[in-house]
Amino acid sequence: KPNPTKKATCIPSSLAARKAELESSAYAAWVKARENDDFSSFAPSLKQCFDQAKEIATLQRTDENISLYSQMLDEFEMGMKSSRIDELFAQVQEALVPLISKVKSSTNPPDLSPLFPPKTNKTDEEEKNETEEESFPVESQKHLSKTLVTTLGYDTTHGRIDTAVHPFTTSFSPYDVRITSRFNTKEWFQGLMGTIHEGGHAMYEQSLGDSDTSLDTALSMGVHESQSLFWERHIGKGRPFWKFAGSVVRDVFRESGVEGFEYSDEELYRAVNGVDFKNLIRVDADELTYPLHVILRYGIERDVVEGTLDVDDIPKRWNEDMKSLLDVDVPNDKEGSLQDIHWSCMAIGYFPTYLLG
Repeated sequence: KPNPTKKATCIPSSLAARKAELESSAYAAWVKARENDDFSSFAPSLKQCFDQAKEIATLQRTDENISLYSQMLDEFEMGMKSSRIDELFAQVQEALVPLISKVKSSTNPPDLSPLFPPKTNKTDEEEKNETEEESFPVESQKHLSKTLVTTLGYDTTHGRIDTAVHPFTTSFSPYDVRITSRFNTKEWFQGLMGTIHEGGHAMYEQSLGDSDTSLDTALSMGVHESQSLFWERHIGKGRPFWKFAGSVVRDVFRESGVEGFEYSDEELYRAVNGVDFKNLIRVDADELTYPLHVILRYGIERDVVEGTLDVDDIPKRWNEDMKSLLDVDVPNDKEGSLQDIHWSCMAIGYFPTYLLG
């Protein structure tokens, strides 16, 4: 059975200090490797992260019959075993792969053009020379995101919104919950959904009580992700939401000088619910393909922990799984195995909670 007391007391202070130091250095190494599209430069730090995560899990484990990976899962989803994850994810994968293939063959796909800079009467040369700031300005996207996420319920009097390499939420107490997002001047929707996703995490945290008891803490990361994904997917992609948000989006981009952005609420609704079969990025994935992005990461980190996959071979495995699961060719490490922050923070066992949520 899980033993929260042992988990909290079995880590010696020297190991805790090494963990904090490694998290800092590994994060810096990840950021630099991602900028340079060079997984090999991050691999030594990543090996240390996996090794230290195994060291901690070994100390926390109360039963040697529990796999090290199941112990890591327990940090984020108490009592969950990898064998149960295997069963659940196998069912999802078995159903989704042929379904995605069927949807991909549709002759009537949604029009995704509302998500990208509108076509203008400019010449090819003028469009080529156009600066990124002239498409979807970042400051306008920040304003749009703040307007909508606060309308949904995120309280900025007890938090703030910033930008980061990877979106995340930090909670110091129900009175100070901060979120970050990231923005792409060539596509506006993912920045908005990233903000709403993190806003879902934050609203959950802001709604917790302020006692020091476990009753006023998040139940699990699976439950946490259920809240972020509820707001992002069930609300943020719903037709009622776009009947409201459509005018907000149009007004923001008109005021920022985006030419030709005159799409109707229904056109925006259909576009944000389209499937981009060329997408490489987990946080940008639609509901249909998103689970397979999680399954890919789960399989990789589980196999590294169990010793059947070397860290150096992660990019090769990643690219192979993207092809077999989603029929997508990965052009580089930045858009492949370096896209997520989690492993650099030793959050090994976290990825499955996204799909559980």
